Amino acid sequence: MASSMASNPVFSDSMVDRLTVEGTSRYMTRLGSIVKTVFAMLLVMLSGALAWKYISLGDGMSSWFLLSGISFSAFIVAMVIIFGGAANVLTVGLYAALEGVILGLVSGMYASYYDGIVTQAILMTIAILMAMLILYSTRLVRVDEKMRSVLLIMTLGVMMYLLLEFFIGLFIPSFVYGLQFGPWGVFISAIIVLVAALNLLLDFDFIDRGVSAKLPKKAEWYAAFGLMVTLIWLYLSILRLIAAARR
Repeated sequence: MASSMASNPVFSDSMVDRLTVEGTSRYMTRLGSIVKTVFAMLLVMLSGALAWKYISLGDGMSSWFLLSGISFSAFIVAMVIIFGGAANVLTVGLYAALEGVILGLVSGMYASYYDGIVTQAILMTIAILMAMLILYSTRLVRVDEKMRSVLLIMTLGVMMYLLLEFFIGLFIPSFVYGLQFGPWGVFISAIIVLVAALNLLLDFDFIDRGVSAKLPKKAEWYAAFGLMVTLIWLYLSILRLIAAARR
């Protein structure tokens, strides 16, 4: 079961195995997964709005350390959820709140340079979510083992590229600036948006397979966490794409 469900990097094989053997009389449902995802995303939006209103990112090192500190905290919580088997209302809620602060700060920074970019990014994220849901629910796009493997490779490739870009930016920021803007920046950003959008199919597939496999109710929090991670990634990638296109 683990090998077929854990194609999304968020869902580790060990986590799926733990859920599969966990005894319970209450099982995962699609409605429960949706409700928990909505709860998580509402927390993201609330904390994001508060961060945008009350916290401002400047150009100094203090702002960089603030954003890095929050990002590192969110990463630690994510690792606890994924590898510690601790997906619940507290851990997923904490992760959502931390990511919301990050999104609020980053969105405010983008909005200071590009009018209306945040509204555009939000609408595009919602539109892509609806499009992927329609494609998946109507079976116009079928998620099979081959597709899961290809998407996993593509996702890991994007992650490696972003990490490499980050580390190069620490030493040669002008070079990274050239990668993020102009025709090359638009092309790379479009590829990242595409991969993030396709990962939504893996999230939908995890929910369907979890329901069919009768995973315990706790798995709904993992599903909500995975879908939230993908939506946040998609939104940030769209922000980057729009900014690159405008430049």
